[in-house]
Amino acid sequence: MENQSVKKINIAGNIGYVISILLIVCSIAAMVGLGIVLIATAVVSNNEINVKIATNVDISSKGNFINKIIPFVSIDGVDLKNITEEVKDDIKVNDEDISELSIKEQDGGLNIKAKTNEITISMKKITIFLGATFVYLLVVTIALYKIKSLMKSLKTAETPFTPEIIKKMTTFANTLIAVVLARTIHGGFVTLLTSGNKFNLSFDLSSILLVAVIYLLIFVFKYGAELQKESDETV
Repeated sequence: MENQSVKKINIAGNIGYVISILLIVCSIAAMVGLGIVLIATAVVSNNEINVKIATNVDISSKGNFINKIIPFVSIDGVDLKNITEEVKDDIKVNDEDISELSIKEQDGGLNIKAKTNEITISMKKITIFLGATFVYLLVVTIALYKIKSLMKSLKTAETPFTPEIIKKMTTFANTLIAVVLARTIHGGFVTLLTSGNKFNLSFDLSSILLVAVIYLLIFVFKYGAELQKESDETV
């Protein structure tokens, strides 16, 4: 029974070893591509791109569904019913995203046209975001190397309760903490890029729980190693 369990651990180690290599290759490839883009954006990091977006949406339905929902809908605080009945020209909208809005009735529904305010895209922010993404991928790659080393040991292990395996599990868990922190900081740069100048940090509880479970497994393995050592000494 013990040999069967060890074989299963060896098989899992082999599978994990192959998967970790594939993930490392993908991660390095992503870093290379991202590095090229990062260099390109760094060259023009002092530039800004101004964008205006116009959209035209037709909303139609069979029956009188549109008329039923009109009294309950408003855009930027403006009653949709008042717009369709009283306003015939384009109206100015006091909104940080939309500058002009036109809503007109048509057969079976509404025609909505909208223009956004000018959106300024800062290349400097994009460069910073790409740099943060590169660092995050680098930390992930290091973690993948650590788990590859662990899987390599499990491939040929006669028992998982060895100081070498426990040490590699601990190293991987420590690296995983760095991954969680890097991911959190990277999320802050995402909000910085998409929400103006706001840098918000949010922690992923599932990742924190995963790290806690791995450390718990390390304690279990340490206890198992002590029991095995006592058993070997007794024999």
